[in-house]
Amino acid sequence: MPDMWKEILRREVAEKGSRAVGIELGYSRSVIDLVLRGTYNGNLANVEARVMSIYGNNGQVICPIKGAISPAKCIETWQMAKAIGMKASNPETLRLYKACEKCLIRN
Repeated sequence: MPDMWKEILRREVAEKGSRAVGIELGYSRSVIDLVLRGTYNGNLANVEARVMSIYGNNGQVICPIKGAISPAKCIETWQMAKAIGMKASNPETLRLYKACEKCLIRN
């Protein structure tokens, strides 16, 4: 089933809405809508890779620090780690920052 990622994307949009899914994927709402309509002119391979890395593990993101977490928790953690950066005094937050900095899903 070559377009399994589109079905996963449709399911997530039906459940959460295209705005929330766009935030979790790091794309705008309009990109999500264009992909689902089949009129997106950008690189679909990049969108497919992002969809599968974020939703392909039964809707969980595999974080090296936190383990299996929801996509919303992943983006929240990533944004917090970026904001705090190397100024973190908590060892876990510093580990998160270092892991998030190298994350292939978000970068």
